[in-house]
Amino acid sequence: MSTNLPRTIPELINWCNVHGPLWAANGTQIGLSSAQTTAFTTLITGFIKANNDSQTARAASKTATMTLKNAMDAIEATGGAYINVIKAFATVTHNPAVYTLADVSPDSPPGTVADPVAPSQFGAAINPNGSLTITWKVAQPAGVTGVQYSVLRRLSPDAAYTAVSTPSSKKSYTDMTLPFGVDMVQYIVQPTRNDVAGPQSTVFTVQFGSVMGGGGLSIKTIAATPNTETAPMKMAA
Repeated sequence: MSTNLPRTIPELINWCNVHGPLWAANGTQIGLSSAQTTAFTTLITGFIKANNDSQTARAASKTATMTLKNAMDAIEATGGAYINVIKAFATVTHNPAVYTLADVSPDSPPGTVADPVAPSQFGAAINPNGSLTITWKVAQPAGVTGVQYSVLRRLSPDAAYTAVSTPSSKKSYTDMTLPFGVDMVQYIVQPTRNDVAGPQSTVFTVQFGSVMGGGGLSIKTIAATPNTETAPMKMAA
């Protein structure tokens, strides 16, 4: 049997404010004894008080939390400023014992940023205009930023690699200069940072073939293989 009681606290308080007095006034006429209506009125009073106490506690908790945050911010600001004063004093006096007396750690020497990482995950797709776009994925080490990538290409296993792109932060390259009728092409991608070249990638091979039953082309990307030779960084003529 449904009780038809509301489920939210505000709605239930409104319900109690209406039904408490109503049931107390008409108890015997609606099948409730005087003891029952009195007990229910007591429950309503306790429920409303508990809600009020809860709201007061939440407000007090919010105030206390804000007070704690302000106190923490003040400690961090003042403590940080004093630490800088202590470090400056240790530097000016050339006295490393200051750090021990204050239990403050001296500044660490500048770290060495890791070398950029070469790509190892490749993909390729033929574009409607006949060009070929290769893409790659690579996660650089923490702190390594500003990495650019250069693409080298050769059209046969016996040919030398030639640089076909200028350095770019993009992780893709669209080859617009593939000769007509070429059967395969191989690429190497090399990362650079601050004009310093990083390690070259594995060799990524793309093999072309006719589409069965059609006049177009299909491509077969062959898994990247280790680069056992150092490709020259020369631009194509």
